[in-house]
Amino acid sequence: MSNDPKPFPAHKEQQAFVDAIESGVVTLLLLDQTEEWHGYRFPATLLPEGTKEGSWLRLTVTPSTAPPAAQSQALRRKLSETDNGEDFSL
Repeated sequence: MSNDPKPFPAHKEQQAFVDAIESGVVTLLLLDQTEEWHGYRFPATLLPEGTKEGSWLRLTVTPSTAPPAAQSQALRRKLSETDNGEDFSL
């Protein structure tokens, strides 16, 4: 049995329902592992042009390398300094 970490899948897809678009924020409904719907808020700039409330989207998440100027460790350290362990919202 190998202890090598599992490679990332090439991508992950999930369908999402556009529940609301207000003040530059979109609420997308996504199914969790137990088939329950939950709302998640994102900047509306994420949406393809012409997306309206009531639309369905296919979300695709693909692993990526960091942008050239990214300093991932510094960003994580900065975020952890102010993290109180509670859930967050936009």
